[in-house]
Amino acid sequence: MTGIILTDVTRIYRGGTTAVANLSLDIPAGAFCVLLGPSGSGKSTLLRLIAGAAPLTAGVIEIGDAVRQSWRIGRDDVADLIDPQRLRPRRTLYDNMAHGLADHGLGRKQVQERVLRAADALALGPVLARRPRLVSAGERSRAALARAFAHQPRALLFDEPLAHLEPRERLALRRQIRQLHKTSGATTVYATHDAADALALADLLVVMENGAIVEAGPPAELYDRPRRRRTAELLGAPPMNILPVRANQTGLSLEDGTHLGGASVMTTAVYAFLGVRPEKLFAPDDVAQPLGAKLPLTVEEMEFAGADVYVHGRVGGIPVTARLQGRPEIGPDGKLVLGASREHLHMFDAETGKRL
Repeated sequence: MTGIILTDVTRIYRGGTTAVANLSLDIPAGAFCVLLGPSGSGKSTLLRLIAGAAPLTAGVIEIGDAVRQSWRIGRDDVADLIDPQRLRPRRTLYDNMAHGLADHGLGRKQVQERVLRAADALALGPVLARRPRLVSAGERSRAALARAFAHQPRALLFDEPLAHLEPRERLALRRQIRQLHKTSGATTVYATHDAADALALADLLVVMENGAIVEAGPPAELYDRPRRRRTAELLGAPPMNILPVRANQTGLSLEDGTHLGGASVMTTAVYAFLGVRPEKLFAPDDVAQPLGAKLPLTVEEMEFAGADVYVHGRVGGIPVTARLQGRPEIGPDGKLVLGASREHLHMFDAETGKRL
């Protein structure tokens, strides 16, 4: 297996716009690395740089013994950027999957075996003779996966492959991508803006913004104990609730005087940001556990989600969302007092955003 090492990678577009700036990252061999970030974070550009589809302005990319430095373009058999839009429209799915395999020294029978094995793995046998425009979006996505499976590159690269699929196809293809990764053993880099996909797939999660890495590490670690406030805001659906607070001897309060309690989570900083995930909030009257903070919520909307309900509102003017089990009783004044236990509260520095 082959790892990927990025050292001071930079991409500046003509006109001076910086897409990726001095980014360094070590992706272990065989890892499933997910780049998570909003539009414009640089994740798609980084994929293209790894694939050799765009030139480096500066820095070095190493995929095993294949090295790209500065303006050089790497070998196209090293990393495969998997994109259904790259399927050739005038060729059948079979021909798309087989294209280029002969260049690797494979005979006709070997090419056929690889393509059919990949097609069987992704249930594409009945549509192999069709052209891309005559199959569904899900089948095009699976064909792009099957093509990568057949070509067996050292690194598999995915750029938002699930973005335009309906929920059922999305979940099925997500499992197939994970299975492809396990079967191929290839180091995989996957770009997405969807936190659920990132958490479900990643071994190594890299949160990006403005062409730089905000934080990187195991997904459970970044979710449960983010080291930066921006990570907490970008990771989660809905994301972590963040409230600007002031600490004093009686606990935590908002600028408008709304008291939140939280004396047990006091910080030496006078001003900070308090974070709590929506699913960690509860109605104190229903759950017998010690409170680390109490949030008096003015309810604006309730969103039914099967066994759970999302409650949206404001605490002292700050937007807050709670994911609660069952259907909470809202007072006649539209108020709902929410609680959070101490171990589920996060404190971040007001200036640096770093965890306190």
